[in-house]
Amino acid sequence: MFKSIRILLAIAAFHDYEIWQMDVKTAFLNGKLEVDVYMTQPEGFVTPENAGKVANPGEGHWVAVKNILKYLRRTKDVFLVYGGEEQLSIKGYTDASFQTDKDDSRSQSGFVFRLNGGAVSWKSSKQDTVADSTTEAQYIAASEAAKEAVWIKKFVTELGVVPSISDALELYCDNNGAIALAKEPKSHQRSKHILRRFHLIREIVDRGDVEICKVHTDDNIADPLTKPLSQQKHDRHTESLGIRYVSDWS
Repeated sequence: MFKSIRILLAIAAFHDYEIWQMDVKTAFLNGKLEVDVYMTQPEGFVTPENAGKVANPGEGHWVAVKNILKYLRRTKDVFLVYGGEEQLSIKGYTDASFQTDKDDSRSQSGFVFRLNGGAVSWKSSKQDTVADSTTEAQYIAASEAAKEAVWIKKFVTELGVVPSISDALELYCDNNGAIALAKEPKSHQRSKHILRRFHLIREIVDRGDVEICKVHTDDNIADPLTKPLSQQKHDRHTESLGIRYVSDWS
């Protein structure tokens, strides 16, 4: 996985290791099929018979596409940098925006984990259930981030080169209610309606794998993964993620 490679690169940059790259050609990638293979038609496939029933893109869709192309053009010369930290320590950040999808009222989750000055793992995704409040949306997002933290902790522990990984991995959240829910040993009336699988974060916190901490909303670098931001705030967060322009290094 790419996140595994990024973790190794961040560690290598810290210790000033040399990095060697190799490739292994595997026959099955270009193998010829000698039997019939049947596939399910992909969702959204349009046949000539019902092509006229498909709605044309609206003005909002074209604006979104143009914004994406503008962003890609503006960021074509950026890359991810690792280095500058005095010690190797992984920190995670989690955030959520409440009911941002106007069609189904779903919220958006986001998390990012930093190591040696740069992001090594991140995710932005729409939640698969409707949250009743901002706190619940943040709690769901924190639960997903905590599961990722467990995977990272296990992977880095097996490498045996990051001593601080034996401590609880710090996960920063900017919502006091979500932090309180994550630290509760059992469900209360206000959280009984939340799907049971999201309460896994309590077990993760209780056994000491993760310590959920408060961060000011202006310093939550997972913010760009959940909502549009002003140019100034967006650039400040991406810089904290280790993203740099080529011109800064030329």
